[in-house]
Amino acid sequence: MVDVLKGLPQEVAEIIEYKEWSIKNAEGVGMFVERKGRVLPTLCINEELVFESIIPTFEELYDALLEGAHSDEQKVVLQSAFDEAKKEYE
Repeated sequence: MVDVLKGLPQEVAEIIEYKEWSIKNAEGVGMFVERKGRVLPTLCINEELVFESIIPTFEELYDALLEGAHSDEQKVVLQSAFDEAKKEYE
């Protein structure tokens, strides 16, 4: 799941913060339980469980990031990066 996030364009990586927790230690288990995770992999945005038991597609991830953006500036950066990335795949 982290590979999906590591693959984001640099301008997106600069405006988001991500953290990976291992369920092999107490902190990771605590975060999983706190977020009400049920299965792995689990991805949360703004501490809200968004994807569970799936690795999101490119489009699904960007849609979720856009929805979770804290500001119009973040939305503009995300949308621009998404539009550029889509051009590369066409």
